[in-house]
Amino acid sequence: MSNKKQLSFRFLVVVFSLIFTGMLVVAIYPFNFFPSNHVQWLSKGPGLYFNGKGIARTGRAELISLSKAVSVELLIKERIGSKNWGPREIFSFYDGSFSPSLLVGQWDGRIFIYSRFESNESDKWYRLFRTKERFLRGKTQLVTVTFGEVEKAIYINGQLNNRKKVEIDDTAGIKFSGRFLLGNSPSSRNGWWGEIKGLAIYNRVLLPEEIAAHSIEVMGKGMSGLAKTPGCMALYPFNEGEGDTAKSILGKSRPFIIPTSKNALAGTIFSLPNRNMRIESFPTADFLKNIIFFIPFGILLTAIILKKCALGYFATFLIVTLAGGLFSYLIEFFQLFLPSRNSGLLDIVGNILGSGLGIILAFTLTLKQGVKSALDACLN
Repeated sequence: MSNKKQLSFRFLVVVFSLIFTGMLVVAIYPFNFFPSNHVQWLSKGPGLYFNGKGIARTGRAELISLSKAVSVELLIKERIGSKNWGPREIFSFYDGSFSPSLLVGQWDGRIFIYSRFESNESDKWYRLFRTKERFLRGKTQLVTVTFGEVEKAIYINGQLNNRKKVEIDDTAGIKFSGRFLLGNSPSSRNGWWGEIKGLAIYNRVLLPEEIAAHSIEVMGKGMSGLAKTPGCMALYPFNEGEGDTAKSILGKSRPFIIPTSKNALAGTIFSLPNRNMRIESFPTADFLKNIIFFIPFGILLTAIILKKCALGYFATFLIVTLAGGLFSYLIEFFQLFLPSRNSGLLDIVGNILGSGLGIILAFTLTLKQGVKSALDACLN
């Protein structure tokens, strides 16, 4: 190899190394694998305060399985001045899927519920079913949501606020299971702002008269009196006042963990997107970004291979796409441990396609350069 070619090869290696490092840095920036978890006990009375950057969750082994129907009662207070802009999650089941089996949240000052079991056609999942009136700030209120095979409903302080027929294609697949999450989703940076003073979960649809009676009971004596309700699977009065756990006073202990840092929950790289609340349709923009992100990687690695070895197009294609896939897997693996990132197989597919496009561009440029050199030789 001549000195000129050797310098050219070294230059390509240096540039490739810089781009490789830069891509890895961008993928895991801001390197905050354990951000602070902003959850604290209320100083006066039972309850937890979430300031938009916190989450409480039950442990991985503490699973609950409900089938075909569920009711959730939340005693909550949204403080005046809370920053609940955009859809915020208050409570959800998390079983590792992109979207929860049931979610209770707030958007535009209204309480909404969502379930992946419904035949939702709209991308604006947080607008599909919500309260008719805005949630009153500065006042403790009992929010009750029910979800069954026929109907879903939202009650505020024992009074029906909205109800709607449920549209489910396959009732046999309905199952509510997994961790309980409070105050945030597994991957969102922005959670709910407010106080959660009690939580009850039932494996059936509560009757309207029961919900009305519960409102009187809770406002007068607190959440503990709901323990006698048939079908109550878990009941959290949040009256510990300190520590990093909050226990259910019913049945098998499923304590909420209140970690000091917001750790990423278990996930998988090999998940595919589906039409749901977190990937509202095919994520075209993100997919294109992943392709573009890896084009320089493909171009430079191809150029390095062509400078060093006399390989054909097919062999080069295999090497570069394999390298792109492995590097992409490395990035997605690191992102599994970032609380604000979602890893998925679609990202790896996009990165491999970007590497492939880089190969095509590199060979196209090489071919044009070869043709130009041949023409210059003929003319001279």
